[in-house]
Amino acid sequence: MRSFQKRPNPVRTRAASSSHGLNGSPSRFAKPAIERSALYQSALISTALPVRGVTIQLTLGILALLGLLAEGAMADWGAVYLHDTLGSSPSVAALGFAAFSLAMAAGRFSGDVMVGRLGPRRVLRGSSAVAAVGLGAALLVGQPAVGVVGCALVGLGIANIIPVLFSSAARVPGVPPGRALAAVATTGYLGFLAGPPLIGVVAEAAGLVAGLGLVSGACAFVALKAGALPEAPTLRTSVTAGAHSTAASAVRVQDSCLAARRAVERKA
Repeated sequence: MRSFQKRPNPVRTRAASSSHGLNGSPSRFAKPAIERSALYQSALISTALPVRGVTIQLTLGILALLGLLAEGAMADWGAVYLHDTLGSSPSVAALGFAAFSLAMAAGRFSGDVMVGRLGPRRVLRGSSAVAAVGLGAALLVGQPAVGVVGCALVGLGIANIIPVLFSSAARVPGVPPGRALAAVATTGYLGFLAGPPLIGVVAEAAGLVAGLGLVSGACAFVALKAGALPEAPTLRTSVTAGAHSTAASAVRVQDSCLAARRAVERKA
């Protein structure tokens, strides 16, 4: 007597293989959705980086403008303030300019060491705060000796503003380093050229103390916006590696989806 065994229904078997795929993997109808999701995430990353990069680049340009405005204003008006406003002798006025220049040179020489130990954001915030507080105290006290010390503190404080901002421009995400640096430098040197005449206009209208008060305010604004700098190189490297890893994963998912689809079609 022939034993009858229940044979699998070919229609059901084909339907099961289409819904579950090979070896329990997602079906060929579900894999295009996975592929679209991975490509959508990659597109979001590539779209968000240029927008964020333009915003950071604009912020760096404004900070560079204020930093070079302060540098040019102190170089042109510091000695004038000591001599004309405070009534000091020409030698004391020259001493204030010398203190400003020497302190700036010392700050530039030690800037790389400080940035390596503290990071660019802390250095920019701390140095700008030193310049703002030093100049503000000199303007409030109104004594020649304090004015000379204030000039030295301003030189030491603004020494690393431009180097930190220019190096940060090379790390703007989504923008080529050369283009970002050119944009930030052009905006910054506009402040260097326009700063001294602007201080002169304000001094003519409200006095040189008010004009140099704008310099102190500019340094304080730079200190407040120091957090807008791009991430340090080590952190940026990890972010870039993560973005490349996500893109590579999307490519691998796409290749696996295509291979599985072809295998299902051959099996069917």
